[in-house]
Amino acid sequence: MIVMGLLKARTLPRLCLRLAQIRRPGSVILFLILRATAAFAGVLEVVRPLPEAPGDTRYDHYWRLLSQALTITEPDFGPFMLREAALAMTEPRAIDELEAGRGNITVLVHGNVADYERRLLPIRFPLDKGLLGYRVFLIRGDMQPELDAVGSLGDLRRYSIGQGRDWGDVTILRAAGLRVVEGASYEGLFPMLAAGRFQLFSRSVVEVGEELAREKPAHPEITIERHLMLFYPLTRYFYVTRSPAGDVLARRVSEGLERMLKTGLFDRMFDEFKSPFEREIGLRNRLLMRIANPLQTPETPLDRSELWYDPKADR
Repeated sequence: MIVMGLLKARTLPRLCLRLAQIRRPGSVILFLILRATAAFAGVLEVVRPLPEAPGDTRYDHYWRLLSQALTITEPDFGPFMLREAALAMTEPRAIDELEAGRGNITVLVHGNVADYERRLLPIRFPLDKGLLGYRVFLIRGDMQPELDAVGSLGDLRRYSIGQGRDWGDVTILRAAGLRVVEGASYEGLFPMLAAGRFQLFSRSVVEVGEELAREKPAHPEITIERHLMLFYPLTRYFYVTRSPAGDVLARRVSEGLERMLKTGLFDRMFDEFKSPFEREIGLRNRLLMRIANPLQTPETPLDRSELWYDPKADR
């Protein structure tokens, strides 16, 4: 306890974070020690989900944003400790845990889906500037010459698009008059495409490269279509618990993100995040077709153009 008293409030959170990042068999005990330490020191403890699988880096950008938002608000809100949860959770369990407010996690990242916004408290700041809503297609390579001739949404309606059963994207695509073939599972959609059960597999630009690299050995005929890009407003938000503590965390994170936007830090981090997708896919050089997202809530901040990426303006 004497040692704890000697640690400065700003030093302790960083020390705890460094310790929390060390993965060892006794990590659960370590997390319990850190939790007690943070409470003793009056440090805000923010707990994010543990990745479901080792090596899963899909959300690293968002956690860096969260850390920066918490850091930039320290002078006004005080010190913090950001750590991973002790145990991995499936997405449904993570939602249930956050909704219940038990403290096993206190923040998560997900798309701006109406059901999430109802059950949880959304921080309506597009963390990826809508990049999640930019969609390209996985195809069989022999389809490319035919798709090079597509010049409009009307042309695109001639082709079948694969999606998972009950995905929200199914509703969005069908509302735009596009033909959708549903698969029973995410994993099964790749062999369905390879077998010609549908012609296009719509994927976000932030996920398609990793998916192709993983599936190419089993399905060498699959590739990324080179000409087209579909867009509907879809982004990722931070979500917290609907509670007094959640309200405080939401205000702090929202304020931090707005300060980052004002100083230019947010856009610099976004450009770094976007860069590999631009190199891989060529976002600015594709035929862009925009459709509506009937699933978004009226509170989606579409009127703030500075929060949304436009590849045609990115010159």
